[in-house]
Amino acid sequence: MRAIAEIASKDLGQPIIIDNKPGGAATLAAAVTMATKPDGYTLATAVSTLVLVPQMQKVAFDPFKDFTYIQQFAAFPIGVTVKTDSPFKSWADVIAYAKANPGVVTYGTPGPGTNVHLGMERVQSYAGIKLTHVPHIGAVSLIPAVLGGHIMLQASGMEWKPTVEAGLMRVLIMGTPTRHPSYPDVPTLREAGFPFDIEVPFGLVGPRGMNPAVVARLHDAFKKANEAPPIVLLYTKFDIIPRYAAGDDFRKLFETIHAGMKPVIEGLGLQRKE
Repeated sequence: MRAIAEIASKDLGQPIIIDNKPGGAATLAAAVTMATKPDGYTLATAVSTLVLVPQMQKVAFDPFKDFTYIQQFAAFPIGVTVKTDSPFKSWADVIAYAKANPGVVTYGTPGPGTNVHLGMERVQSYAGIKLTHVPHIGAVSLIPAVLGGHIMLQASGMEWKPTVEAGLMRVLIMGTPTRHPSYPDVPTLREAGFPFDIEVPFGLVGPRGMNPAVVARLHDAFKKANEAPPIVLLYTKFDIIPRYAAGDDFRKLFETIHAGMKPVIEGLGLQRKE
């Protein structure tokens, strides 16, 4: 975002100050922005936890009523990996074993209620299998857990890539809509018969009530910045997938994620208690 902002600021003729707001499962920045004047001078990055967290806990915002969706920039890919000597050579192997041995397969994620955890629970529901979730604090701790045999597989963003490249882990499946360019031989969930993806969309929102002309100006400046060669190179370097969507389509994507994950959240008993 810092790199995108640096380029967009030249187009807009205004400095763009990045203010990190960690917390709230990456929703705190949006929550702060919601309460600001809708003049286009305070914006927030948003990932899909913006529509997941409000389903699980009380928050100060409504993800659809309180924001102006400006555009999607990209998506963070999710993959499932195992130790290289694992008996699971494919995702089909995991499904078959899990059907014969409910609850025996253990899997780790960066934490309960995250995109990855809910996505994996959705996979299980659709496939009619039961895995045992072992939540971790962040993605990095999942790697030694797999290598040490503490969990049988893990699902997370591509923090695991160096370990895979070192030959210590193997990728079984990717949650991207199409095959990831870094792993053209690894199938996707859709190829395995699942009618959904698991990835984390990333984009820009502002407070509700913004002037459409201001939204259009910001959209054009940030779209141009997002497509600039230095940004494309950064995406390639970090295995992030450029995935542009205009504001309305970005909102519709979040609506789809909200609706798709609602029964998963309720099935796990994680829904917000009024």
